[in-house]
Amino acid sequence: MRRPVAVLFRIAVVITTVLGVHLTTRDSSFTASLAYFTIQSNVLVAAVFAWSASATWRGVGHPPTWLKGGTTLSIAITGLVYNLVLADLPVAPHASPIWHLSNQVVHVVTPIAATVDWLLFDEHRRFRFSHAFAWLAYPFGYLGFALVRATTVDGPHRYPYPFLDVDVLGWDGLALNVLLYGGAFWLLGLALVLIDRALPRNAPPAPVPAEPTRAAVSRSAGSDIC
Repeated sequence: MRRPVAVLFRIAVVITTVLGVHLTTRDSSFTASLAYFTIQSNVLVAAVFAWSASATWRGVGHPPTWLKGGTTLSIAITGLVYNLVLADLPVAPHASPIWHLSNQVVHVVTPIAATVDWLLFDEHRRFRFSHAFAWLAYPFGYLGFALVRATTVDGPHRYPYPFLDVDVLGWDGLALNVLLYGGAFWLLGLALVLIDRALPRNAPPAPVPAEPTRAAVSRSAGSDIC
């Protein structure tokens, strides 16, 4: 019973995430929207969960542990940073109710859904403490991307987030933010590892055996006669 529930849940996450990304970015080009960690992490969730749903249904080829864990951490970062740091910032006055709804999807619904999936349907006791450090490669890679992008873009959205704005913070302020946020993300990764090790193993259900084909049945019958 858990297997079909996991498949349906993951398909629902993919559909919801894709819809949230589409509605959030429909007033601007998708390429420009990819400058935001929020959009990148939601696209990552959609891709990994589509893979995971297919693999769960077929019982083979699940996403690697480091990828599924890193995806969970990345989308958790999206949700926590938005709700703890960015939620009270002013938004564009012309933003539609649909945009506000989709904004909640990509910042709240998807992070919660991805966390629930990890808790209920993933196999546990597979994370290593080294993963908490390795998972930082994506946030720090995004930092490098944002700084390089800023050298090619002008205007108020040169830096995608205020805590990366070198023009306002200066390089010293940016370095302090990198230390603080990087440390917080590492601790969050460690928390995922510790929780994973404390949870029941939750081994994935065995795949449903394929029905024997008519040819296979005929060969088996023939071998019995011989």
